[in-house]
Amino acid sequence: MTEPTDINDDDALAGELALRVLSPEAEAEARQREANDPAFAAEVEAWNAHLATFAGEIAPVEPSRNVWPRIAAGIATPANDNARLTFWRRWAVGSTGLLAASVAAMAIMLMQPAPAPVVVAAPAEGGVMRVATLSLDNGISAMTIAYDSVTGTLYLAPTHEMAGDTRVPHLWLVMPEGGVQLVGAIDGTATSRHNLTGALSGMAVQAASVAVSMEEPGHTPGAARPDGPVVASGELQKL
Repeated sequence: MTEPTDINDDDALAGELALRVLSPEAEAEARQREANDPAFAAEVEAWNAHLATFAGEIAPVEPSRNVWPRIAAGIATPANDNARLTFWRRWAVGSTGLLAASVAAMAIMLMQPAPAPVVVAAPAEGGVMRVATLSLDNGISAMTIAYDSVTGTLYLAPTHEMAGDTRVPHLWLVMPEGGVQLVGAIDGTATSRHNLTGALSGMAVQAASVAVSMEEPGHTPGAARPDGPVVASGELQKL
């Protein structure tokens, strides 16, 4: 996975505010800025306008009943690792089509140098957009992601739930036939984007879900299994 590309911080903050993924404290600060900064308020309004165009077009989507069996087969957890197994068994995803559309709109806006009218076109032939929200064990949203198979670009928009953790978050793909694949270390607190290449780009299109594990600084787990605890997960949906 390549290094993340810098994006406009104000645009990212406006998008996170519109998507309601900020912590209560961060949202209060952003709302205060929105009230006092006309330029920032305009960015937030642009996000809200774009997200609203998707709301009535996509029906709610229920997660598949086959999600847990696929994850259980992929993790292949040893008998003495009950904590990790408990996390996966308790995982429940409540994603809807509106959330998926919001994440897709976020990805489209991140590609723009500044807020501007966007014409949303269908994916290029053979291309797909995959979207997901990753939740902690308590159900609180930790991150939203979108993957564009045409460009191989993975967009990450974390909340502040992982801030302050000295460990390094790592992103994983959970494959439908079983098994997991390491994508790489990610920033758990700042919006970023990455380019997936080679086999990873194809696996991102086929993956059933995504997850985040916390690994010790300076340690890279094997590509097929996390060493640290899995702290967040979410089912991938095709937009």
